[in-house]
Amino acid sequence: MLANYGFFLLYLCFICCFYGFLAAIGAAVWRHRRLYLSSKLAVTSSCVFVVIAAGIMIYSFYQRDYSIAYIAKNSSNDLPSLFTLTAFWSSLEGSHMLWTTLLAIVATIAVWTHSKDNEHVIPYVLAALQAVLAWMFYLAISHSDPFVASLPAPPDGRGMNELLQNGYMAIHPPLLFIGYTCLAVPFAYSIAALLYGDITEGWLKAVRRWTLVAFVFLTAAITLGGRWAYVELGWAGYWAWDPVENSSFMPWLMCTALLHSLLVQDKLGHLKRLSIILGIAGFFMTFVGTFLTRSGVVSSVHSFAESPIGPNYLAYLAGLMLISVSIFAFRAPSILPADTEKVWGVSKESALVMTQFLLLSFAAIIFIGTMFPIVTEALTKQRITVQAPYFNLFAPWIGLGFIVSITMGQLLRYQSAKIPYGKQIIFGSVAVAIPLSFILIYFGDVMSTVKTSSLIAQLVGLYLSSWAISCLCGDLFIKMKDLNFNYGIFFKRNLAYFGGWLAHIGAMIAIIGFMGNYRGIEKRVSLNAGQSFEFYGYRFEMDHGIVVKTEKNATLYTAPMKVYHGSDLIYDLHPAQSKYPTKDQTFNEIGIDGNMWHDIYVVLVDFDKTDGKRVTFQININPTVRFVWLAIMIICAGGLVALFDRYRGNKSRDVVAGEWEVAV
Repeated sequence: MLANYGFFLLYLCFICCFYGFLAAIGAAVWRHRRLYLSSKLAVTSSCVFVVIAAGIMIYSFYQRDYSIAYIAKNSSNDLPSLFTLTAFWSSLEGSHMLWTTLLAIVATIAVWTHSKDNEHVIPYVLAALQAVLAWMFYLAISHSDPFVASLPAPPDGRGMNELLQNGYMAIHPPLLFIGYTCLAVPFAYSIAALLYGDITEGWLKAVRRWTLVAFVFLTAAITLGGRWAYVELGWAGYWAWDPVENSSFMPWLMCTALLHSLLVQDKLGHLKRLSIILGIAGFFMTFVGTFLTRSGVVSSVHSFAESPIGPNYLAYLAGLMLISVSIFAFRAPSILPADTEKVWGVSKESALVMTQFLLLSFAAIIFIGTMFPIVTEALTKQRITVQAPYFNLFAPWIGLGFIVSITMGQLLRYQSAKIPYGKQIIFGSVAVAIPLSFILIYFGDVMSTVKTSSLIAQLVGLYLSSWAISCLCGDLFIKMKDLNFNYGIFFKRNLAYFGGWLAHIGAMIAIIGFMGNYRGIEKRVSLNAGQSFEFYGYRFEMDHGIVVKTEKNATLYTAPMKVYHGSDLIYDLHPAQSKYPTKDQTFNEIGIDGNMWHDIYVVLVDFDKTDGKRVTFQININPTVRFVWLAIMIICAGGLVALFDRYRGNKSRDVVAGEWEVAV
């Protein structure tokens, strides 16, 4: 039986990683080359074994092997090919195995692709990574075994969660777990720096590279999760401050703060210890999210049922914090400060620190709001729920702070309060922002959709975002002008700058998009076949009532709707309710179309079950949603561009060269 081989391979992985952890510790303490190499081979072996085990699980899914309980629970004979694959990570045991597999792959890549500058700290990196892997494999063979048998095998499975049978959910979990696993590398390097007692230029390069990779994957993953909620759940939104949403957002905030800290460290040599703290905290937050998802302590469409794995995650979190804090407390003094004097006046580094402060403050606000219901229930046996208004109370002010700090950080220079061509850029942008914000206000239909109480906030936010975009474009123009618009030299020397510039432009566009959340409008209407109604300047017409059709493994009850602007037919929408063979209930299939300025979002709420001629719709007009999707693509592009920066003409200060001398 293949399941037995899969479990045996996971057991071998645990043994390999446990040995690799001990060997890495021995190599670090005794400077022993053979122990070091054997530890690298141990993590590589565990990677190979777990990939084979994952392959066995995927093969068993496609073979409809219902003698494996996990497959019987999450698959069925009618499941399409794509979702047969994604069913692998659709529930607790499989998602844990996917995460563990990706972590083994990332760990193996990290320890075999490091630069020679980092050879002296890799034993500590190996020890940290394999300690985490050993624990993950322990859970896989004890509390989260995906190969548990279900005998006798049923003729059909119970089917995959219908809400997860969506293309975005085929991509979102793997990307999210890749982001999580990439954050394990900065964590391992942070522990290694503390134990070794030094930070080198090679350390900085490695941590920056892996943090950028994590940043790109987390950004894409969180966005795809929001897009899934937008097209699948039918509430016309993409972010609800759900506890599990928050738990994926907090590592992103830590990751972004770490990138800014590494930038200051690279240029001036400061913030070394803060970078270490953020490297540890980002990884810690990935497991906070996992605990929330798998413990059953929060109610969420994203979370799994309560499981014995939850208390184990909590114990792991406590142990991880205790060990990390202890190592930092004893070893942080060994991380020497920069040779240069720390002067925090008005300068680029001050703006970067302010951005970090805002990111960490936002993370703290979200952490408190997410954990407060759990803590109150544990203390008082009564859950006090924290809803979206709590988060929305802080988010606009944090956004305002981001606009100012990002803009000034882009314009200022290190250790200088002077902005090259500052008056021209800043005051020129004040003027340019007027027509730009007017365009956003006019086409975004702000005056007619926003509530009077928040009108001023919308106008100010759109103007400041326009001003920030103008300033960023002005700064790019000046840099190009200084190089006589020699694009070859610019991109050779400034990929990191240009990547950051793209990411910050994306952030400003995202803020404009987010502001649309506060001015959406909606209408509920019931129609008979052949009737129409008008809303927001459009005419909505339903010709035929309900049309029944089959698509893949679902039966769709569709209400085709035509949308006219004047006499012109501009959109054909097909809102529907879907029914799957494994469930009696129906699920929303949203009809969405629109333009760059707003989405027309139509939900089929109910219909007459006798003849399908009378239908109830919920119609939402969602302003600037597409700005958000565009912004995220720009931010990810910026991260990828910065990742390929190789120019070292202006080397970092306070670099300590180090060679690892070993005994053979």
